[in-house]
Amino acid sequence: MGVPLTTVAVPVRSFAPICKCAPAQVFTIAGVTRNSAGAALGTCDVHLFRTDNDSEAAQLTSDANGVYSVASSSQITHYAVAYKAGSPDVAGTTVNTLVGN
Repeated sequence: MGVPLTTVAVPVRSFAPICKCAPAQVFTIAGVTRNSAGAALGTCDVHLFRTDNDSEAAQLTSDANGVYSVASSSQITHYAVAYKAGSPDVAGTTVNTLVGN
């Protein structure tokens, strides 16, 4: 035998959110890839590295106007390395004190 199965209706209730936390602030590091004459250089490979241990934090491609942007911490310093293959190849590095803002 066994216990007969019964279905019970449970009312659905709405609850207010428990956490009244402030929304997380988003920080970014952004820039423009340029050639040696200062002209914007689009579609460059951009690698973002942490200054403290040289580990890669992000990898992206600048847009057609050379613009790039990546989420970052305001507490950790970084540097960016850009590269564009061509004739000749073009490469460059930023200072190593970039932080998100």
